[in-house]
Amino acid sequence: DGCWLWTGAATGGYGRIKVEGRGMAAHRVSFELFVGPIPEGHQIDHLCGNPACVYPGHLEAVTPRVNTLRSTNRAALN
Repeated sequence: DGCWLWTGAATGGYGRIKVEGRGMAAHRVSFELFVGPIPEGHQIDHLCGNPACVYPGHLEAVTPRVNTLRSTNRAALN
């Protein structure tokens, strides 16, 4: 259950890939390929905490609120 680390292009630690000429986050593409569609209004949370990870077992579709609360940023800490 180790991370699958993206080794291609990245922005802010998150992998980037072009799909049909459109730039997309690699972890979102991985989730859609291996798990299914991302529900409207949801984000993909890295359960492992590693933004370069594209392993579907480490990715979960969550609301923006849940994603923020699980993070270590200032909003979550407050």
